[in-house]
Amino acid sequence: MYEDFMKLAQDSLKPAMKLAENNTALAVKLMQSQADNAAELMQNNLAHVQALVETKDLNEVVEMQQKYVEALNEKLVTAARENSAAIEAAVSEAGKIFEGSLADVQAQAKKTVEKIEKEMSKTGKKAA
Repeated sequence: MYEDFMKLAQDSLKPAMKLAENNTALAVKLMQSQADNAAELMQNNLAHVQALVETKDLNEVVEMQQKYVEALNEKLVTAARENSAAIEAAVSEAGKIFEGSLADVQAQAKKTVEKIEKEMSKTGKKAA
């Protein structure tokens, strides 16, 4: 009976472990994305500043600045969409974990209760 309770406890922790793995994978993906984007933005910014310094025509500088801001905006929107998709996928996976684990826990609890009832029935018959 003790073993049944221990098995039930271990089985109950499996969804939590899956959820922790899911969250860890999401965090790693988001941190890697942030690091990659930050490095790319820094490189692009330095290249843009260098190009601006080398340009003498004010109209060309304004045009370059407008193009840079447009490209930067596109990059930030793309990064936000990618991060949002990653978060959405992780939330969806978490929902699946919860749904599956709830059914598993209910089934295990039912089995355990049935075993306990059998043991109690046997013990009651022996005592009588």
